[in-house]
Amino acid sequence: MARLLMRIVAGIRLTAATIVVICFAYMTIAVLAQVFGRYVFNYSISWTEETARLAQTWVILIGAGITMKRGWHVAVDSLPEKLPLRIARVLKIILACGSIWFLCLIAYGSLALIELGWLFEVSPVLSIPMWTMYLALPLGAGYFGVEIILSVIERWNQPFGVVRSPDRKSSEPGQSP
Repeated sequence: MARLLMRIVAGIRLTAATIVVICFAYMTIAVLAQVFGRYVFNYSISWTEETARLAQTWVILIGAGITMKRGWHVAVDSLPEKLPLRIARVLKIILACGSIWFLCLIAYGSLALIELGWLFEVSPVLSIPMWTMYLALPLGAGYFGVEIILSVIERWNQPFGVVRSPDRKSSEPGQSP
């Protein structure tokens, strides 16, 4: 059962990383095309700004879960890392529950936006249904919540402080990989 769950998590993480890489690459190309068109040909490409904004939304909302996985979110944990292990674990669970509650509010609130985007709203230039942009909210919140739960599980023995992830080559801060 644990192997199956780890394979599912690996698939979710791969999908999230793929979405972020594709959207970021597209966003970069679209912005460069806009700059090139504007300054070389003195012609503004109208659709590049809109699609780059759509891609940026997906990068940010899905990328938040990736940063959680890697432990890159800003946190002030100098006091909590000095707590006894049992108290630190309880604090970590309380913080995770609060974060997941907030993410559930985001996901729930986005359902009305998705419905509105499905029924009525389209983007101004390309007439893309706006639900495609709004869908990033519940998916990003859901993925972020999964990574919060996994963070609590993976960091059970050291709930706070710096933990080196296995994909980092450097073992000490300040050393180059």
